[in-house]
Amino acid sequence: MRFFSLRSVRLARVLVVTASLALPLAACGGGSSSSGNSPIPNPGSNQLCDTNSQGTQLARPSQGQTGVSSGTTSIEIVSNGNGDQLFSSYGQFDIILRDNFGNQFSTGFLNITSDSSGPHPYNSDFYYVGSIPSGSLLGGDTYSAYLNAPNTNCTPGFLGSFST
Repeated sequence: MRFFSLRSVRLARVLVVTASLALPLAACGGGSSSSGNSPIPNPGSNQLCDTNSQGTQLARPSQGQTGVSSGTTSIEIVSNGNGDQLFSSYGQFDIILRDNFGNQFSTGFLNITSDSSGPHPYNSDFYYVGSIPSGSLLGGDTYSAYLNAPNTNCTPGFLGSFST
């Protein structure tokens, strides 16, 4: 007596293979939402990481600031408006910090933050923050900050520099 037809066995195999392929894709995130988990910006492009930005710069520490504490644990940037890739995909961006000796490290992925007392260089300011481990900044160094999307091959965009 035959309980399963050859067709149902084939269908079951197809479902198993499809499910096994879908699980790793689901774990990657993807999709679109307002939480910064939108698709990766500029996939397959070597353009600037936030190509449609109308302006982005350092907020805290600010551009050109000296005497920044080496105990600083976050880098904040301000962007002009919310119609850019940074706003729709902020969870895919980080900030690269390079010192004057060529050493570099990155913040964690960015989060939106509010900063009513922060700099207001634009008509519509949106703030983002990335964390760095305490003690990452060395005293007496100059750091240049770059907006980066690490899961792409886009070109990090210069945000400004500061000194400890």
